[in-house]
Amino acid sequence: MMTNFRNGILSCLLIISFLINCQNVFAQREVLYEQYLQNPMAINPAFTGVRETFNMTAMFRRKWFTIPNSPSSQTFAGDGTISNGKFGIGFQALNDQTSYFTTTAFSASFAYRLGINDNWKLALGGQGGINVLPVFDTQSSLSSTNRALGSFGLGAWLHSDDFFIGVSKPEILSQKFGQQQISSYYRRPLYIMLGGSYDLAEDVKLLPNLLFVQEKDYKLRVDFGGRFWFNEKVGIGATYHLGGASMLVGQHINYLQLSAEAQLGKNVRLGYFYSTRQIEQIYSVSNGPKGIHELMLKFVPNPNGFQKY
Repeated sequence: MMTNFRNGILSCLLIISFLINCQNVFAQREVLYEQYLQNPMAINPAFTGVRETFNMTAMFRRKWFTIPNSPSSQTFAGDGTISNGKFGIGFQALNDQTSYFTTTAFSASFAYRLGINDNWKLALGGQGGINVLPVFDTQSSLSSTNRALGSFGLGAWLHSDDFFIGVSKPEILSQKFGQQQISSYYRRPLYIMLGGSYDLAEDVKLLPNLLFVQEKDYKLRVDFGGRFWFNEKVGIGATYHLGGASMLVGQHINYLQLSAEAQLGKNVRLGYFYSTRQIEQIYSVSNGPKGIHELMLKFVPNPNGFQKY
């Protein structure tokens, strides 16, 4: 009887650990996905090289600054063009510390860029990489080992000087995790993103944004908002996220993200972003401080003009 009880406990722990890590895989990728306004390449590999100059973006995300060891993550992305702008190449890296788990991700992207006419350009891109996350092994006293999962995505990006539309599926592969009944936790969203850049006055630009996210078995999610840039030096904005679903309880999540950016010379941009969203975690602190804080550093060695993204 004791043996059966112990085996039952081990089986439960194994299932729970798989569930946690399946949620962790998407939560890990979601950190990058939510940064699409500052780094569109995060959700669409076809954006790689669209800015036609080499860019580097680093972001630091923290759930609670006042609580030690609270969930945090660091992301880094870089992209540029080769062959006189015909091809775009880029890469992204992520380190995400959530509760007791640390996950990392690395991906590289490639885009082929072609001109349709004097005003419009089309880019087709793909990305591939690896997600590394901890998985418990019941054969070694429930010790944690790292497991690498492949990642692959595709996208298209059509744009002019003042308008763009992108369609992408940054995660195409299906992950089984050895358990058919929990494979659905690995979500593979479809993104449709629209936006542009318009002069409201001599020194005021409006950058509206609209995003549709469709996932199997989930209702449509819509993000809408915009940013104002003054004299191409200071930018403020807001985006409202409507819909989506919690990984754990399936409820809709609506939240607001506020942004403030400052262009420090031609090469460096600093940004601060605040989101009212609550991170869905099994080990969440229900009565802790609200919101998610993000800091951004963008560096462009040789800018060819004002960087919209």
